[in-house]
Parts: sequence; C-alpha cells; structure tokens
Amino acid sequence: MNKDKATKLLKKVYHYSNSDHDNHEVFKTFGIVPYKTGFLSDQDYQTLKNADLLPNDIQHYTHDQIVDRLLEIKQKITLEFAASLFLKGLSGELRFRQTLMSYWFVKNLVKHEFNPASNFENENFCTCGLPKSKSVDRTHTLFTYHLGHSWNESPISFLFELEEILTCHPVQVTQEDSDLLINLLAAINNAPKDETPSQLANRIGKEKLLPKTDKYKRYGILQTLAVTGILPNKNKLDNQHVRSDIVMPLAGWNGELGVDYKKAEEIFKITFPSNH
Repeated sequence: MNKDKATKLLKKVYHYSNSDHDNHEVFKTFGIVPYKTGFLSDQDYQTLKNADLLPNDIQHYTHDQIVDRLLEIKQKITLEFAASLFLKGLSGELRFRQTLMSYWFVKNLVKHEFNPASNFENENFCTCGLPKSKSVDRTHTLFTYHLGHSWNESPISFLFELEEILTCHPVQVTQEDSDLLINLLAAINNAPKDETPSQLANRIGKEKLLPKTDKYKRYGILQTLAVTGILPNKNKLDNQHVRSDIVMPLAGWNGELGVDYKKAEEIFKITFPSNH
C-alpha cells in the first residue's frame, strides 16, 4: 500500500488555513467545514483518485448502518493480520499503526439496537461508543492514519480504517520488527512506579525506541497497548491524573502496573525474555 504521493497532496489540502468556511451549503447539509481543492491539478486529482483518497469525501451513517458494515468486516479480518500490521507500524510503516486498535473494537462488537449512553451530555451516542448518526469526511480520517496517528476516541472512524486496510496484502514480520516490541515492553516494564503515561511517552522519545514518532504518535501506540490490555490500567482516575490529551485506558496506567506479558504473548505470538 504505497500512497505516499497522495498523503503529500492531502497535507496541502487538510491544512487548517485551507478550510473553506465560506462553503455554507456543505456545512448546512453535513455540519462539516470542507477544504479548498481548487489548487489541485488534474494529475493531482488522478493521484488521489487512484489512491481512493479524494478530499471532502463526506459520508453519512446511522448507528445501525455502521454496526452492520463493521460486522461484515469482522468476518474478514483476523487478529494475526492486525497484530502483524502493528509490529510493522512500530518499525515505521505509518499507516499500519491503527488497525489493531480498530480490530479490538470490532472483535467485541455484536448486533444490537441503539442504546443511549448515560454518561454523555446528550443522547446522541450509544453505549458502544458509536453515534446515533453522523457525517464524516472519510478521507480526512484516513489521512490522519496515513500520517501515523492512532486513536480510540471515535469508533465510527474504525469503519473507514478497516475497509481500507483490507485492501492491503499480508505483511512479513521480521525479527527486527519483533525486537522493537520486545525492547519497548522491557522499557515500559522497568518504569519507575510513579511514572505517568506522558512521562513514559517522553522517555520513549528520549531513548529513541520508536522511529518516526512524535509525542502524539507515541501516545497512539501506547494507547493500542492499553486497549489490548498489555498495559494494565486503574479503572478510576484521581482528578490530578486526568490529562486532556490522554484518554482511557492509557490514562489509567502508571509505572507500578508494568506490562501484562501474557497478553502480549497471546496477541503477538512472540516469546519474550524470561526475566521480565
């Protein structure tokens, strides 16, 4: 999956100062501010079309439509495939970092009716985390994944991510890829007992354990490890530990909790050093 040229073009499109606030019709219809594309050449458009990443691809779905499509995907994707992509993502294959987190949501998904979540300020979200209905710019969502980010806050995005990733061929995991995870988990397991997720992300950066990452991309990688249970968490947070840029379950981890190596071995089929 080589979409580097398309990603470079999308960096020019999806820039905050390029948003088309004067396009009131799109905003009125979808509630989304589109982005200007008039500067793109015919060749640029063809590059984006070939990559299936045309900008301002605004799509609208209801909760039930999202669930049905995700359940179709559930029959096609495996843990082995998602885990192998995550390992390649650690070594610098930016697009592959999100899939394991998306898979983890889908693997637990079952057919259900919309049930408003009581912990939201309104009734527009289901207890499963999916919206009652929502318009989304599919390409903008995929663009963030091609940059190497991974998120767990918006499960509707998992639909676009998984549909695209299923067009990718299986990858070959090398020992070098596995070693990155082995070294990363060793560093996490040796954390000071009071180390916070943000301190951990900073330390990983200083020790250069993960290539092609900034602070927020490291948050995404660590969030995936937390979502899968490899990084255990406290279910309840003290107010002093709440950060706006780190959400649960990663926010509930600290150095004292270390690493759940049993889950890591189950997911990645890697034999970790026996001295952990």
